[in-house]
Amino acid sequence: MRLNQNLSSLNIFREHTKILKKQSTALEHICSGEKINNSGEAPNQIAKSERMRIQIRSLQMAQKNVQDGVSMAQTADGGLDSMTSILHRIRELTIQYGSGANSENDKLSIENEIKQMVAGYDDIAKNTEFNGIKLFDKKDTLNEEMQIGANANENVKIPFKHLTSKDVGIDELNLTNLDETLEKIDSALQQVTDHRSKFGALVNKFDNVLTNLAEFELSTQSSESNIRDADIAEEMMEFARCNILCESGHAMMAQSNKLPQDVLRILENVRVR
Repeated sequence: MRLNQNLSSLNIFREHTKILKKQSTALEHICSGEKINNSGEAPNQIAKSERMRIQIRSLQMAQKNVQDGVSMAQTADGGLDSMTSILHRIRELTIQYGSGANSENDKLSIENEIKQMVAGYDDIAKNTEFNGIKLFDKKDTLNEEMQIGANANENVKIPFKHLTSKDVGIDELNLTNLDETLEKIDSALQQVTDHRSKFGALVNKFDNVLTNLAEFELSTQSSESNIRDADIAEEMMEFARCNILCESGHAMMAQSNKLPQDVLRILENVRVR
């Protein structure tokens, strides 16, 4: 039995301090929802978690890029559909022009309508745009690749192409040479439909990429959650356990702190005798 150093009480206090620290950590995990709140708790795990968080945010932005790509391709498809319809009408009028039953007035009306149709075609070709980007009359040097992944070299080439009436060869149609005019119109139709098929294939590619990115993001979030997120039920059990141990520590310290008083009582008995 020692008077100057109450070793029993000191040991209990040391253990009590450890329990208080664990209780504080469990409470912090419960409040934040995360089991790693600073790098000191798990340096390797938090580094892995941060890398996953960067990947997740990159995947989310890549999905936005792909959705923009789908919208752009759909805009292009709408413009190409209108351009195809106009070319079909120009071809019909050209065939009609070749009828031997047409009067001069009929032919003049057909020529005027074809000119109007070509002008309408050019309006669509020159003005179809997405977010300020001309899709069929690209005048500026633009980046023709779209980032569709979270990492380097995960991109797709956008099939920009000039499709004005001059580019496809229908800006000057000489109806007196019917065969040559039909060949020009057919060539223009082939160019437009080929380009439309490229955008159609691009939409399909974007749809598949979007599905894969969403699945990859979900799996990465699940892995990151296993590393970073706290199990609230487990943390509540730890908090309750620490709370019981703290109360027990208080009771034990109260008992151990009575030991010096026992020494005093012994000394008092000696003095009385």
